Amino acid sequence: MEEGSENKPEIFESAEDLYHDAPCGYVSFRSDGTIYNINRTLLGWLEFDRNEILGKKKIYELFKMGGRMYFETHFFPLIRIQGFANEINFEIRKNDGSTFPALINVKELKGPTVRENRYRASVYDISDRKKYEQELMNAKLKAEKQAQVKAEFLATISHEIRTPLNAIVGIGDLLTKTLLDPKQKEYADILRLSSGNLLGLVNNILDLSKLEAKAVKLEKKPFAIRTLTNSLIHTFKLKCNEKGVELISEIDEEIPNYIVGDPIKLSQVLTNLLGNAIKFTCEGHVKLMVKLNPSSSEKLELNFNVVDTGTGIPEDKLQSIFEEFSQASYEVNLEYGGTGLGLTISQQLLKLHGSEIKVASVLGEGSEFSFDIVYEKYTKAIQEIDADDNERREKLDLAKLLIVEDNSVNIFVISEYLKEWKINFDVAKNGKKAIEAAKKKNYDVILMDLHMPVINGFEATSTIRNLSLEKQPVILALSATSREAIQSELDRAGIDDFISKPFGPEDLHKLISNYIVTTSESEKVSEPVKDKLGIITSEENKEASQKSIDLSRFVKMANNKPEFLRKFIANTLIAFQDYLKDFQKAADLRDARQISELIHKSTMSVYYIQSDKLVQLLRDCQSCFEEKNANSEEIEAVIDQATAEFHQVIISLKNSDEAALMTESQSEVN
Repeated sequence: MEEGSENKPEIFESAEDLYHDAPCGYVSFRSDGTIYNINRTLLGWLEFDRNEILGKKKIYELFKMGGRMYFETHFFPLIRIQGFANEINFEIRKNDGSTFPALINVKELKGPTVRENRYRASVYDISDRKKYEQELMNAKLKAEKQAQVKAEFLATISHEIRTPLNAIVGIGDLLTKTLLDPKQKEYADILRLSSGNLLGLVNNILDLSKLEAKAVKLEKKPFAIRTLTNSLIHTFKLKCNEKGVELISEIDEEIPNYIVGDPIKLSQVLTNLLGNAIKFTCEGHVKLMVKLNPSSSEKLELNFNVVDTGTGIPEDKLQSIFEEFSQASYEVNLEYGGTGLGLTISQQLLKLHGSEIKVASVLGEGSEFSFDIVYEKYTKAIQEIDADDNERREKLDLAKLLIVEDNSVNIFVISEYLKEWKINFDVAKNGKKAIEAAKKKNYDVILMDLHMPVINGFEATSTIRNLSLEKQPVILALSATSREAIQSELDRAGIDDFISKPFGPEDLHKLISNYIVTTSESEKVSEPVKDKLGIITSEENKEASQKSIDLSRFVKMANNKPEFLRKFIANTLIAFQDYLKDFQKAADLRDARQISELIHKSTMSVYYIQSDKLVQLLRDCQSCFEEKNANSEEIEAVIDQATAEFHQVIISLKNSDEAALMTESQSEVN
């Protein structure tokens, strides 16, 4: 006992005092809900007198109407089943009719019989917690709104910057191909270099924005890893030669040539790392090494290393270099320039792969950046199909192309490219004129700008797809908007491919020539295609499938590869099975709007298998549903016809899928 403690009166707290003055509420009730005990804390919150509660009110009468229903149907039955219920949120009614949020825990006290069971509940006032939660929610909504505004702003500014930038890049490229004196050539080179740097800056900002918005997804497709790395080495070779730096590439011989993954994002990461290494290396070498790590038989884990003998990075800056708009120092920024976004974007892209960049560096001696990516093995042999240059040139000379563009500078740039390649072309300055031109002439390819007055590119494409033309043209979208932002609209409209502004002449030429050559090859097929792909799509097949489907466009796209054809057919089969379900729902409701959405949604699939009869029947259904005085028997008849045609399309696709599978198996055996 402490000195003098005998002079201090001892303070005793009874169990009753602890119960009544606890920081939480306590209430006890019988099996019928009648309250028989309650502490002072809860009475104070409720603003009731004890005699107004005990024996007179039932526990559920303290709740709002929704809470009462939940208590009777869910909460109390749960307590009776398991003997307790923890942290259930209820709104508690006070004497004046106002409420406060509370968390309630209940424990069952067993009696001699079920009717004599008692229940004890603790009640916690969570008004402050709710207030904080609401503040957090408001902050979250505000942040999301700001992110949306930022994304919309970047999309808008992207379009506004890329459109004139496309003209600048194009004019710079055209200038370098004219007769120039040394001074003019120097100016043209500066123009090309500066516009290229500006384009890189715009792309980096947009890439970072898309990554932050989680709008970037990984693709899965076969690609040649050595072709990709050789292309990068070739790209950076000239810069290294100018600086007197050796550029070395080493790839593990055990790595197969073809792997399955996302080549674009790998190329972007390696481009950033190689570009940085070369930028900060003035003598010595930059080396790209790709090694095969031990892994399972089904996967390939590749280790990528970019090593340089450059300036190196201070140890205290090794992590900050991955932050947005950050570089190792202010002096580095002044000397070498750049935005400091390359490593940030690369790290984000690798996070999508479940990986990250590791860095080791010695100041003044060099740096090493490394990362691992797991890829799938590609088991099928790939044949690179490319037309002979003379044959390709001949087909380009015979091709007919339509430029649909409202910007006169862009028209000039594209026109100059096409003249150089000796491709015949016409020009339409808006979507309406494009539709009129498509009706008058059979174009092989239409270059369609998406943002135009009168009728935009999406509407124009959709209209052209529904025209009864001798042959449907390949439609390639031209837009300064990022592909991710408009992919669903591209699919709905029936656009075949997309090229983002600004584009170089090589990109445009490759895209156009690939489609023109493929289209020309498919037009030669007059005999049945069964010998090559096992699917009959010409005269021999008219009796069997022309009424419902025609797979000639898929055959063209497959380029004599049975495995590709089967994949096209299988995916389309799944899509039409889903379309049938959507149609049945719309038919049951007699909903013309849903039919219209279905027609729009299925445009791309319908175009590729040429199921024109089905489209017409869907339009008939839409018209019947819109007609107020339509005869019920007529409606039922057209629904039955459309349903039957859906089944015919699905059956035809299933049969074609089986034939393609058989051909693929035979091809593998051979």
